[in-house]
Amino acid sequence: MKDLPIEGFDRYISLGDNCEAGLQFWRIGYDESSIFRFTIIDSDKLINIIENDFADIFCKENLIPASVDHMIRDIKTGIAFHSELYSAVDTSSGKRSFRDDYDFDEVFAKEKTKIAYFVRKWRELVSSKERILYFIKKNQLSNREDAESILNTFLRHYPEHDFQILYIQPKSLYEPDWGYERLHNVYVDYLAPYDNTEEGADVQGWNKLFSQYPLKKLPGKKKIRHFGKKLLSKFANALEG
Repeated sequence: MKDLPIEGFDRYISLGDNCEAGLQFWRIGYDESSIFRFTIIDSDKLINIIENDFADIFCKENLIPASVDHMIRDIKTGIAFHSELYSAVDTSSGKRSFRDDYDFDEVFAKEKTKIAYFVRKWRELVSSKERILYFIKKNQLSNREDAESILNTFLRHYPEHDFQILYIQPKSLYEPDWGYERLHNVYVDYLAPYDNTEEGADVQGWNKLFSQYPLKKLPGKKKIRHFGKKLLSKFANALEG
């Protein structure tokens, strides 16, 4: 692993593939959010979104219920978002549909505004002078080729951007350092399973990464957050960080 300048990074940004990195930021008191922080997204979808500069993201006609009540899937971009566009499963048909106990258009308009804000924030970030550390963790379909594709997409689209990427994998997939200047293959003992991102993470492993790749300014004197079983249901109201 290459040594990085001791001044650290201005921001941490999660690139997916689910909420684990975002939750670990939250645990250490780092609240600033971003477009991909609390999403489920595959690398190929991430790359396509960057290639197309977020075109057609979060259009109403492309939103369908995801597999849990508080998530929706954008079938155009392939992202699953935490959302207040709640759904439920019909007990007789077994089909999941949006609930009818709220004003869909009103909630959609609010969340569309939020997504537009995050897209603007992303564009400002990649054209800024800040030094950014991107995190992408991979429970599956994790390999060097996947990481290289993400790196090359950033280099092609954001050539002036000052960034590094941590590609986080479980130690069972360990390989020696890949030798890239801006891409670092790093490891934790294990990654949280998809059905327990709140409490199933290797906290010590994440703490080691935060120590090795520090922020220039540590989060303020905020109490470290301990995850509760209802935390996911609060995400939609916590994305404005």
